Amino acid sequence: MSIAGFAYGPATVTVAVGAVVHWTNTDAANHTVTADKGAFALGNLNKRQGQSFHFTKAGVYAYHCDYHPFMHGIVIVK
Repeated sequence: MSIAGFAYGPATVTVAVGAVVHWTNTDAANHTVTADKGAFALGNLNKRQGQSFHFTKAGVYAYHCDYHPFMHGIVIVK
């Protein structure tokens, strides 16, 4: 997954249970990847930094950037 232009790309992704999703920040600004309901919080990502999360349960995981509340994404785990 990319973080570019103050957006997550793609905004919605579907993966299988057990998948590891990796986000990489390519913006000059710092961003976070934080689940709306607390399932994960990947912390601060500086430019060129990335973090991953292992999805072990099916569900719909909405997330956002703590610094830029207009940034949203969804991971659908099947």
